[in-house]
Amino acid sequence: MARVDEWLADHTPAVVVALGGLFTSCGVDGEDLGWVDGTFIPAALAGDPDGIVPGGVLAVVLGTAMTVAVDVVAMADGASATVTAMTMVVTRSPRCAEALTLRGEVAALQRTSGSAEASLADAEGVLVARATATLSRRR
Repeated sequence: MARVDEWLADHTPAVVVALGGLFTSCGVDGEDLGWVDGTFIPAALAGDPDGIVPGGVLAVVLGTAMTVAVDVVAMADGASATVTAMTMVVTRSPRCAEALTLRGEVAALQRTSGSAEASLADAEGVLVARATATLSRRR
């Protein structure tokens, strides 16, 4: 477990930590697809003057979650991938200090491409934001 914690700490950009994100666990599922779980409790600097977190901040956190999930696969099989296009849907804007759960996962991987997903949900499990991305894969 210590190795995973160290790996997550090394692969979490400082900007995500500063915004309030923390990756807590990761792995590869039975289909060799990577995933990462974490929390996002938006820091004051993540919000506007009224404490509302804008979509651009959410995009940084969700995009990073997908990238880390892809990196988990790379750690397992030596291949890497780059997010080439991302779409995001925000169902409501969260507020600073609101505790959200974060999940990133690789949805599909083929030889040269794939897709990833990430989501943020509130304490009741209600979706706050969701992103999907296409991947370009290389070995």
